[in-house]
Amino acid sequence: MKRQPRGEERRREVLEATLRVLAREGPRAVTHRAVAAEAGTSLRATTYYFDSRETLLREALMHYASTSMERFARIVAELDPKKAPVDAAADMLAATVLSDLEEDRAGLVAEIELALEIARDPALEATYAAWERGLLDVLEAHARALGSAHPKRDARIVLATLRGLEIEALVRPSKRPTKAELRGVFATLLRALSGVG
Repeated sequence: MKRQPRGEERRREVLEATLRVLAREGPRAVTHRAVAAEAGTSLRATTYYFDSRETLLREALMHYASTSMERFARIVAELDPKKAPVDAAADMLAATVLSDLEEDRAGLVAEIELALEIARDPALEATYAAWERGLLDVLEAHARALGSAHPKRDARIVLATLRGLEIEALVRPSKRPTKAELRGVFATLLRALSGVG
């Protein structure tokens, strides 16, 4: 059944409210009632679109994944083709960290909360894994372009570094890294992985 534009907008508002509740209070606080209050809508509206708490969490993760991939695609599209491949990739990764921290900090916190929730609710794993696969595919393509002998492994190392830097920035907000600092970390890592001096 095709969704109507107003219904789609209301559904999106509920998902974004879910992410805000997640970021502020954690997964245990996500209830239909709490999300309805956050979205400024009726309890009936949240239960109409999402029949269970598990569906609400899964769909919120999918919504966040979609918006974060859109931002990531925009960053990739803005790469300077004249730059050396390692420098361009380091720029992309630094911009990704800063975008996650500045444009959607609440979404990033919610993502981490959802990742931890998988340990308690393995049903969320497939949704998270599908989104992670999309990120790894892009990173593997860049690893191949840099001449990596092990693009799958190197993509995982880069993603783990990116996540680690984001978590570090969240837990130490007074020491948020600059773009130059992030570029330096990623350029050093990429040169080591690709064997470029």
